[in-house]
Amino acid sequence: MAWKAIPFVTLVLCLLLSCSNGKKTSFKDIQITWATDFSEDGLDFLLNNDTSYYYPDSTLVLKDDMHFYALSDAEYSLAKGVLKHYFDYHLYDRDNYMSEEPYRFRKYFRQYIGYKMRDSLYAYVNLYTHFPSIPDPECLCTITPSRNVLVYEDNGGRNFATAVISLDKKRVVYFKLSKADPNYVSGHFSEKELNALFPSLRE
Repeated sequence: MAWKAIPFVTLVLCLLLSCSNGKKTSFKDIQITWATDFSEDGLDFLLNNDTSYYYPDSTLVLKDDMHFYALSDAEYSLAKGVLKHYFDYHLYDRDNYMSEEPYRFRKYFRQYIGYKMRDSLYAYVNLYTHFPSIPDPECLCTITPSRNVLVYEDNGGRNFATAVISLDKKRVVYFKLSKADPNYVSGHFSEKELNALFPSLRE
């Protein structure tokens, strides 16, 4: 199973092909789901299929020198533990270099991708506070974003973040928040982003 955690157990993924009467679902009924709506044990997702993962702007997550690696359950648990420890004990130091502090660990969904680079093993983690979903009354289900797309808004500030964990060194080696934009509205996704997140709904 590509996403190891549980939030989407309550959101039945419906492919349009399974909806019988052929009516087209659109983006007009977008609902926003927040991490705070779920228990802590339902916020982590292991993206463990050897496939192309990308952001809504079509940028590939893993660059040429980053080779996909399927994390074991133990490696996945290690990555989560290292990241939580980083949030709990290091991220909010007074001499923090960031101009804006992220939310606490509990407020983020986390998508994990394992990769190797120059014989070292890493976990790439995408953090986001919310994601869009679309109720489809025709098949009595909810359509959730593609498992290949990382939920991310380039100008969403502390609602979105990226972390890289060295599993060899057992520490976070990179952490960055999304760019802050005063015009950003939480829960708003552009049509381009929605087309990437829900490829089955494209015209």
